[in-house]
Amino acid sequence: MNRSLLTLLLVVASLALAQGKTPAPPKKPLTFGMAHPYGEAHAAQAKALIEPYLSKALGSAVTVRTFDSYEALSEALATNQVDLAWITPLAFVQATQKNRDVTALSKAMRAADGSLFYRAVFITRAGSPLRALADLKGRKVAWVGKSSASGYLFPRALLKEQGLDPDKTFSGELFAGDHPGVCRAVRDGSADVGATFAAPVPEDSPLVPTGCEDAGPVADFTVVASTKELPNEVIAHCPEFPPARVNDVMMAFGRMGLSPDGKKVLADAFRARGFGVAVEGDFDPVLALLKATDVKAKVAPAPAEKPAKGEKKK
Repeated sequence: MNRSLLTLLLVVASLALAQGKTPAPPKKPLTFGMAHPYGEAHAAQAKALIEPYLSKALGSAVTVRTFDSYEALSEALATNQVDLAWITPLAFVQATQKNRDVTALSKAMRAADGSLFYRAVFITRAGSPLRALADLKGRKVAWVGKSSASGYLFPRALLKEQGLDPDKTFSGELFAGDHPGVCRAVRDGSADVGATFAAPVPEDSPLVPTGCEDAGPVADFTVVASTKELPNEVIAHCPEFPPARVNDVMMAFGRMGLSPDGKKVLADAFRARGFGVAVEGDFDPVLALLKATDVKAKVAPAPAEKPAKGEKKK
């Protein structure tokens, strides 16, 4: 080792010991996994926003890794290929089926009333004569993909609940790959009906297909039918994630709405208003859909409050 460098290190160590402290080891860089539910352009924008924000908030470099499908993201989370993931509840539960130590931390909040849930919906063009599920017989449907909860699985389950066979109801189907693609297919007539999602609205107000926000005015679409409330996407950690860092991650997401930079990340990257704590029971609808009676989705305890910079400890 270079003698001058060795001398410098010894001086730093001596100063730290003189102050009664030892230098803290650097925090391990983290990998944050996500898919692209709003299209590839949005995923690139989200990556550019999330990386610097979380790197600063967590005190270590955070690299965003984008996956082509939620199946691939779920596999990466379960096998420790990513440390953290922004993932659908369905893909999260599938990851827990592979490794029970995959853990949910926070849920996205989209509605102004603080709701942490959404509804899967069938949509048509505004002014369409299709008004109910029974009207969809013989029509062409646009799905997101076979692993999409709101864009395929839950809408198909809704049809079954109403006595309709999802494999026989439609005259044809197409897979658009993401929610904006579904909405564009409905608008341009490639499909008569599409499956996407809607955020909660005040009681007695019509549902707005939030999944169409990137495909032009949502007023161009009408919601035909919807499921019951389902949990929003979650932030989850892999089985080998350091327990000592869990609280910091939850606090970073919980405080995201308290600063202008954080609000921009919420709005433009996560399409959310904030993040709330995931709790037991959130994933029961997903477990029921998958008939996963032998799996219990794991959630982290509520975070211990720490004063933010500039705040006094109470």
